[in-house]
Parts: sequence; structure tokens; C-alpha cells
Amino acid sequence: MTRATLPAALLAALLLAGCGPGPEASAPVTPAAITADAVGQYCGMNLSDHPGPKGQVHLAGRSRPVWLSSARDTFAFLMLPEEPKSVLAAFVSDMGRATAPDAAPADAWVEARAAWYVTGSHAPAAMTGAELYPFAEEAAARAFAATHGGAVRRFADITPDEVLGPGPEAPPQAAAAPPPHGGHHGH
Repeated sequence: MTRATLPAALLAALLLAGCGPGPEASAPVTPAAITADAVGQYCGMNLSDHPGPKGQVHLAGRSRPVWLSSARDTFAFLMLPEEPKSVLAAFVSDMGRATAPDAAPADAWVEARAAWYVTGSHAPAAMTGAELYPFAEEAAARAFAATHGGAVRRFADITPDEVLGPGPEAPPQAAAAPPPHGGHHGH
């Protein structure tokens, strides 16, 4: 090896060593089954009694997932700065296997970041005004959007403002426009 290629070869070996299984490597996380004691993190409702798509987030150091009562709550959990960031995996209901928009199958999950989402649909939402409907297959998401309206999008395209609302820096809509005539009313 020449002096010029030695640093590149060393760097490549170090990078590859970091990718292989090591003592900290673990088995892939699989979705958990919804049990009678699965309760939504934010609403405290039993998931078995809650309509619509659901979510589960698996965290390092926890044997049970954090259950979420909607796909929107799952996004919120992943986006909120105060929630744990030791996420091993996040899953949402695969609504492509649902019999209706409010009937998420208990055993059909898709990895949240790999799912296709229908946003802005007029399908009934369980607790929020704008549910995100997740699908494992793009064709199923497009068929749902054709029937119920909305746009088909990917996980990375959905913004915190859409899920959490405007940040504290954003002015309220009512205060965005100045009062007419400098705030003085003529009599």
C-alpha cells in the first residue's frame, strides 16, 4: 500500500467495523400485539376500545412499547422534544388491511418511517381533527385517498407544524393583522 492509500484504507476499515454486529447489536424489533392493558400514552384510553389507526414506539431499556391511540399521536411522540429519543422502532397500523377507516386491525403493523400516509382526508377521525392514515403499500394509500380525499405522503414529508401546530414563535392568526386605522375607532 502506498502512503496515499493507507489513510483511505484505514478509514474504510474503521467505517466497516462500525457497521458490523457488535456486543451492542440486538435483534430487530417486531411490533407487539395489542393487549387488554395497552393504554394510550396521551389519552389514557384502552387501545382495544379506541377506533382508527394506532401506534407503538419501542424504546431502549423498556420491555413494553409506548402505546399511542392514533398515528397522529405517534408522530407527536416522535417529534416532541421532551419525549425520549432512545427509539428502537416505531410502528403504526397498516390501514390497508382495515375493513373501515375506524377499524384498524390489531395485528397489522408497518414501520412508521416506511409507511405511506394519507393526510387531509375527510374520513372520520377518532380524537383529532386531522388523522394521518398509514399504509404499508402505496397503492392502498392511493386507493384510500381516492375514496376519502387527502394527499399521499411519506413520513419525512409531514412537518411538526402539521402535527403539533405552530410553534410558540408563530403569532396567533387573529393577531397577525393590525387593527384597522391604527387601532382607533371613529365615532
